Amino acid sequence: MAETTSELERYLRSTPKSKGLWEDAKNYLPGGDSRNSIFWNPYPIFVDHASGCHVVDADGVDRLDFIGTMTTLVLGHSPKPVVKVVREQMEQGMVYNAPNANQTRLAKLLCERIPSFDLVRFTNSGTEATLNTIRAARAVTGKSKIAKVEGGYHGSHDQVSVSVRVDPAKAGERSRPDALAATEGLGEGTLDQVVVMPFNETAAARKILEENKDQLAAVIIEPILGSVGMLPATTEFLAMLREFTRDNGVILIFDEVISYRASLGGAQEYYGITPDMTSLGKIIGGGFSIGAFGGRKDIMDLYDPTVPGGPRVAHAGTFNANPVTMLAGAATLEELTPEVYRKLAEMTERLKAGIFQVGVDLETPVQVTGLGSLFGIHFTGDELVGYRDIAAEDATFRYQVFLGLLNEGILMASNLVGAVSTEIGEAEIDAFTAALRRVLERALTPSA
Repeated sequence: MAETTSELERYLRSTPKSKGLWEDAKNYLPGGDSRNSIFWNPYPIFVDHASGCHVVDADGVDRLDFIGTMTTLVLGHSPKPVVKVVREQMEQGMVYNAPNANQTRLAKLLCERIPSFDLVRFTNSGTEATLNTIRAARAVTGKSKIAKVEGGYHGSHDQVSVSVRVDPAKAGERSRPDALAATEGLGEGTLDQVVVMPFNETAAARKILEENKDQLAAVIIEPILGSVGMLPATTEFLAMLREFTRDNGVILIFDEVISYRASLGGAQEYYGITPDMTSLGKIIGGGFSIGAFGGRKDIMDLYDPTVPGGPRVAHAGTFNANPVTMLAGAATLEELTPEVYRKLAEMTERLKAGIFQVGVDLETPVQVTGLGSLFGIHFTGDELVGYRDIAAEDATFRYQVFLGLLNEGILMASNLVGAVSTEIGEAEIDAFTAALRRVLERALTPSA
């Protein structure tokens, strides 16, 4: 395979203003930004403006957006229905020190659509949402440990910053992963509170859960491993988790911050498996910062300030359920009808087929994972079951393809995961596959 030099040179030539902005940003921000997840070598593009499915950087390069701010912008950039209600609300006030009716509108939509939601509360991020589901599970069960899968990402708080993107060579056996810190700075004892299991390996995971059943408060799972590569769970695996948690008084939490794109009712509706609690974020805020958590009434009642003695679980946040975000979220969900979900899935299937055909034509192995409007590209012929299969992929080649797509006017996440918005049609799909073909033709041509 060719070296990355040619793609890197193209990138450097086309992004001098972004480089200058990044160099300046490093004087005030560590690494020049506030989100490690959107950094790539040698430096990221800096966006000047965006509209629909187009993102234009500081150098004037127009790229088709196939990630939508890490899957958030399901209607594309600045959709008119959202912009209209937000503008109107901002003229009436952006945030209040009292409740507003807009939160009820969004809460009703979510409770009507998501099978596990009897009641819901809002936060400002998916991280806060998963934190609260775990805290509630501990409160209702009186137990402390949680179980998660290797590679599962549930935000940045301590209790889930375990065995995310870790080195498999240091993580023990595949069928019995060790709990490893995903970052420095975790509190003492954090690793002792987390049980790690393999993804989609039903028998091995069940054995680990059974060994810890008397200490587990919750099992938290992404039905689609988003940050790993949009790898869906098998129905068998999720059904096992549901059976185990129900039989042992453990709270089952679905982290649907990303997988809510799978269907109108999320991945839980798609699979027909209802958890006890669910955390949400991203698309439900219409482009504004948001999180939500909800579930069974008896669990959510722990947060009720009207019960004698006050709420058993504290929950506050200055910007929780602010009127602007609530309206943006409601306007977005109201646009996302069953027909729109169907069309999104159809466009994504067209994209998957096109990517696969490029691989066939160029005689290079490629797989495309994902559900609904989510997809991930993997250049391997090996079976993809869990985190370690994704970690074994050729990262150098993946990076070369990512840079090549940037050079061809396509924006994805640097690990080649993406999301289709309603602004993407057949022409954009065809442009993507044509760009990928050109990139792979360059990458597969031996160096001179």
